[in-house]
Amino acid sequence: NPTCSPSRACLLTGQAAHSCGMGGLVNRGWSLPHPERLLPRFLRDSGYQTVRTGIQHVVKNPEDGGYERIEAGEGGDEGAAGRAVAFLAEEHKRSFFLDVGFSATHRRAEGFDAQPEGEEATDPRYVKPPAPLPDTAETRVDMALYIDAARRLDQLVGRVVDAVDNSGLRDNTLIICTTDHGIAFPQMKCNLTDHGMGVMLALRGPGGFSAGKVVDALVSHLDLFPTICDLAGLERPAWLQGQSLLP
Repeated sequence: NPTCSPSRACLLTGQAAHSCGMGGLVNRGWSLPHPERLLPRFLRDSGYQTVRTGIQHVVKNPEDGGYERIEAGEGGDEGAAGRAVAFLAEEHKRSFFLDVGFSATHRRAEGFDAQPEGEEATDPRYVKPPAPLPDTAETRVDMALYIDAARRLDQLVGRVVDAVDNSGLRDNTLIICTTDHGIAFPQMKCNLTDHGMGVMLALRGPGGFSAGKVVDALVSHLDLFPTICDLAGLERPAWLQGQSLLP
């Protein structure tokens, strides 16, 4: 979906938005009508520890999200990354599902304001805006700011990935890195096109998800829930509509 809450609901329920009943944004009054179908709730009921350290945008009441620990305090993305790193350093007596939500690449009223640490800002003179944007000085400046925000996101994700490795969890932890919709530019986010619905999806971990492999198969967020079930040896719930990525 080209907007936030419906796409996130697809990812976390394994159902299309019109099937799980998520037709709009949480901040516009919507809330998932079947929170019992959420992946964190399913995994918690299966014995997993479920933890969230960043944003969520699916249910009005955060307690309905299925997380037994919610550590979404102050500090924005920095706080979310820091709390995730601290959790990963703990002693883990149960398998866990950790949800780390970042907002570095989210456009605010004043534009993009997340800058990479320790790096020079992107020079807009050497930026080519993607189609369908016109290649003008103004769009180059805007795209350069977005690129910097994406580099900051990369640094934040890297801190979490490094924490997985430093905690000795690399070999038995599946890392999923994705986003909810296309980037916030005209004719992209909020538009039902490839620019609005296309998202990144990178996975690393057991089950064949080794680094460096590029797969051009057409997949969607609906496929992540059944993939996790197959990898964890859990029976798939009846409501899932996607296909496992393991084959």
